Amino acid sequence: MDAKTFWENFSLGKELDVAGCFIFNGLKAFDSLENFKQEDEIFEFFYNTSVGIERLLKVVVILIEHSDTIDQEEYEKSLITHNHLDLLRRISKKHNCGLSNLHNEFLELLSNFYKTIRYDRYTLNSIQYHDKERVGLVTFLEKHLGTKIDYQDMFLTPNGWRVKKFIGKVVGKISEVLYDLVESEARAQNIYTYELPQGSKASIIFLGKKYNFFDYDIVWKELIIYLINTNDRSGILDFIREIEPLNFEPALVNEYLNVFKSDLEKYSYIYEVEEYYQDIDNKKERFEMLELLSNPNVHFNADEDDFKEGIDDDYQGEED
Repeated sequence: MDAKTFWENFSLGKELDVAGCFIFNGLKAFDSLENFKQEDEIFEFFYNTSVGIERLLKVVVILIEHSDTIDQEEYEKSLITHNHLDLLRRISKKHNCGLSNLHNEFLELLSNFYKTIRYDRYTLNSIQYHDKERVGLVTFLEKHLGTKIDYQDMFLTPNGWRVKKFIGKVVGKISEVLYDLVESEARAQNIYTYELPQGSKASIIFLGKKYNFFDYDIVWKELIIYLINTNDRSGILDFIREIEPLNFEPALVNEYLNVFKSDLEKYSYIYEVEEYYQDIDNKKERFEMLELLSNPNVHFNADEDDFKEGIDDDYQGEED
C-alpha cells in the first residue's frame, strides 16, 4: 500500500471518527441546554459542532482533490482554513451537495464563530457585545422557526422540544450529506475510509443517524421504572436491595431525575449526598459496594445463599 492510499484509508478514517465524535458532543451540549442564559454552554455547542463539521468537510475535500501530481506541501497549506463555506465550495466543484440556504447559513454561522467570535472576548471592545454566539444562534433560530426565543425558559416549554429537533435536523442533514460523499468517494477508490468503530459516537451520527437525544431519555426513564417496580430476582438486583438508601426527599424525585441526563445536575446534588454521608459509619464499605455497580468485570451470583455469603466477604464480586 503506497503512502497516499494509506493516508486516505487510515489517517482520514480516523479523522472521520474524530469528526463524528465532535458532532455528537456538540449535539449533546445543545440537548443539555435548559435555557439560553449561559453563553459558555452555547459556546460549547458551537465549538464542538464547528470543529466536527470542519474536519468532516476536509476529509471529503481530500478524497475528491488529492492526487499524486499535486504539490503536497502547498496542498496541505490549503487545508489550513476554518471557512466552512469555502470548503463546501471546493466540494461543490464535483458534487451537487443538495444543501439549502438554511444549511449554508448555518455553516456560515459556524465559520463566523470559529474564526472570530470564539476569540472575541479577548478584546476590549467585547464589553459592548459580550454574547455574540448567543445573539447569532438566537437570530438564526428566530428566523427559521418563526418564533420569539425566550432566553430564560426556552427549553422548559413545549417549543423547546421543537428547537432541539430543528437543530438536530440541520446538523444531521449536513453530516449525512458529507458522510455519503466520503463513502462514495472511498468506494470509488477501493478504500475503506468510511468504516467506523461499532458503537462509537461517530457511528451513532453517521450510521445510526441519531441527531437528538430524545430516545436516550426514554431508555433511562424506562430503566428506572423497571428498577423501581420489578419483583425480579437476580444477583445484582438483590445486591442493590441490600444497600441502605439515603434519605432523599420524596417530593423532589422529579428534580432528582434530571441527574440522569445532565452532569451539571449531578454536581448540584453532590453536597446534599455529602451531608447524608455524615450519618454513615462505614463509608469505605459503602464506596466498595457502589464501585461494584456498573463494573462489567463483576458478576453477581444469582443463588441467594451464595450471594449472601459473597456480601459477608467484604462485598467482593466475582472478577473475570
